[in-house]
Amino acid sequence: MNWGELKAAVVGYLHRADASAMMPVWLTLAEQRIYFGEQNTQPLRLAAMIRRVTLAGPARPADFLEARKVLVSGGAHDRPLEYRPLERLPLETRAFSWDGQNMVLSPDMDWPVQLLYYGRLDTPSVDGDSNWLLQNVPGVYLAAMLIEAAKWSRDELLLVREVANYTSAASAAQKSDQVAQHSGSPLAARLSGRVA
Repeated sequence: MNWGELKAAVVGYLHRADASAMMPVWLTLAEQRIYFGEQNTQPLRLAAMIRRVTLAGPARPADFLEARKVLVSGGAHDRPLEYRPLERLPLETRAFSWDGQNMVLSPDMDWPVQLLYYGRLDTPSVDGDSNWLLQNVPGVYLAAMLIEAAKWSRDELLLVREVANYTSAASAAQKSDQVAQHSGSPLAARLSGRVA
């Protein structure tokens, strides 16, 4: 699905042609729900959102949502740093923290570091635009936008239905993503020697 198809689907579900002007606002609010969650829903975190970047300084990437790991390259393997609260950082070693939008390193560490993080997907802006979520799990975007449309049109039944649809679609996407990360042959224990 692309942005043009998503807008057409929202209008089709609403049966209202006057909703077109609200699409950019609903998209912004829908992505707020997707990336940051709401009272009854968790933020969506999928493997397709994972990024890795080398930080030469403290500013985090513009698409940053949540850190997974901070690594220092060296030797045979990347070595992770531990997260610590900012006020404790001066007393720590091999650690990092956040001061607003900036990463702070413990006194024994220096730049560059590798940041493995969840980042926002590209926001569609023209009709042909798409992103991984729109292509693979379009129900998440559709339900999130219909929630905003229901609020706008003061349609309580639509709101209740689409909150349930969003929760279901987001849960299914998260579950499917977790299964995909561990897909393949099931784990099995092998016994050595003969069993009597």
